[in-house]
Amino acid sequence: MLKRIISISLIGFLLLAGDPQELVENLSRAPELRHAQWSVYARYVDEAEGEAPVADYKSDQSLACASSLKVITLGMALDKLGGDFTFKTRLYYSGNIDQSGTLHGNIYIVGSGDPTLGGDQVGGVYNSKKLVSEWVKAIKRKEIKAIDGAVIADESLYEPYHVPGTWTWEDLGNYYGAGLTALCFSDNKYYLDFKPGAKEGDPAEVIGLRPDVPGLTYTNLMKTGPVNSGDQGYILCAPNQYHAVFHGTVPAGVEKFTIKGSLPNPALLAAQSLKQGLVKANIPVVKTEAINNEKITYQNDKLLKTVMSPPLFRIAEITNKLSNNTFTEMILLRTAYEETGAGTTRAGTELIEDYMDKLHVEHSGMYLVDASGLSRENMITTKIFCDYLSAMTKRHSFPDFYNTFATAGDDKDYGFVVYFGKNTPAANNARVKTGYIGGVRSHTGYVRTRSGRLIAFSCIANNYHCKTSVITRFHEQVVAALAEME
Repeated sequence: MLKRIISISLIGFLLLAGDPQELVENLSRAPELRHAQWSVYARYVDEAEGEAPVADYKSDQSLACASSLKVITLGMALDKLGGDFTFKTRLYYSGNIDQSGTLHGNIYIVGSGDPTLGGDQVGGVYNSKKLVSEWVKAIKRKEIKAIDGAVIADESLYEPYHVPGTWTWEDLGNYYGAGLTALCFSDNKYYLDFKPGAKEGDPAEVIGLRPDVPGLTYTNLMKTGPVNSGDQGYILCAPNQYHAVFHGTVPAGVEKFTIKGSLPNPALLAAQSLKQGLVKANIPVVKTEAINNEKITYQNDKLLKTVMSPPLFRIAEITNKLSNNTFTEMILLRTAYEETGAGTTRAGTELIEDYMDKLHVEHSGMYLVDASGLSRENMITTKIFCDYLSAMTKRHSFPDFYNTFATAGDDKDYGFVVYFGKNTPAANNARVKTGYIGGVRSHTGYVRTRSGRLIAFSCIANNYHCKTSVITRFHEQVVAALAEME
């Protein structure tokens, strides 16, 4: 306890010192970092030849970075695809329609990798119910009154529904570990409502699951935790598995508490939802809904409807500020598909390496296995981050890219840095992307000095043995010291 008091007292004193390099070196000796790996790098984005970095502590260490990785994926996508790029999901029919209005063929929902389809994360997007309603209206306009085929979800643009191979088992059933498919639906997630027990340790009852997921069964081991203990609940499940295990705790003291899970198969649910909508509209569908993973050539004259996503710059802003893993992974797949013809994670990470070369960013300390940072196997250095952020300021896409970062200390912005830098020169100044997975905390972004000069910074801690909030406080002090510079 004495060590902890001395450490916090020392940090408060260090902030008065003003020199970022001195601050970083002193912080590195804090007891909380004794067994950790910690790295900091900061440089002017317009750094003159031979000019020293503003702060540099072990910037050549390759560390797991968690969600800070998103800035690399999203920056490349905005640059290559353009901020106005949109995803297009198309509804087709096959076969022919007889005089009675019976379609002798199938209805196809053809995915293009739109992560927002039927979701609730981005404003202006049809939610799943409205989306199905629009699809039903399009089918009615064609005067189709019955379908003797099936509703088929076409996810053939990419591999069948999957997750990157190095994501952990405990993440997969939760919304932040949702899988990847060319036909996303409802943000690839469902809402799970619990009624906590009267006291800590009591069972927590499942009272709702939204939307309905046909065929999903579960074993409920969820317990009631202390009052105000928050979401400590987990869902064990994986792509294409239809039995989930709920475990952990939800807090006592509330009537209902909601957590979010990942859909077993979003494309299949899209087809099931459309079939249900058709049946409700008195348009019977004879055959069982299905998934298609084979390439099909569709006839333009059999296009029923096209649903367009919001522009990429808007999706990227939501993705970065809310740190949406699925959106990030889906954006990488589409970028890779457009650039290489292969919509795979591997093609995407190789494309990032090529992009670093194009920007003249030396990246020998980088090893990537996904786009979002959820895997603990991703490795990168703080110097690579800062060199990349500096290079991005010279790209035509920089205004859109800069706008994806949350504003520190701004309670009118959304994201996870509302209190970061409050009452310091970093408030309403620094643009920050946070990252967190077990044992990893990172903060990466931009901040301006008092004279207006722009600095790129990155702070990463791995394998620390203290509260994550303490690491956040360290990084906050570094960014505040950068903002304090003339």
